[in-house]
Amino acid sequence: MKPDQIKQALEEKGYSLSIVATALGLNLSHVSSVIYQHTTSYKVASAIAKIIGEPVEAIFPDVSAYTKNKDTRSQKVQALRELLASE
Repeated sequence: MKPDQIKQALEEKGYSLSIVATALGLNLSHVSSVIYQHTTSYKVASAIAKIIGEPVEAIFPDVSAYTKNKDTRSQKVQALRELLASE
């Protein structure tokens, strides 16, 4: 989604960027930066997705940090645990 579409979708649900920022305990500029893809924050992206009712990947399809396969991470964590336990 484009930033204006995200803001419009939030407004349709009755929320402004300022309200989202306050609810998350963050600055408005941080939330805005995530929407405009100047920075990434899974916390902000997932909150926006939850409010809008769409998956994070549908709202931010161009942000690879949000679309990484979660299974890969858990597999890496498990492999690292096994490596560290073998010492």
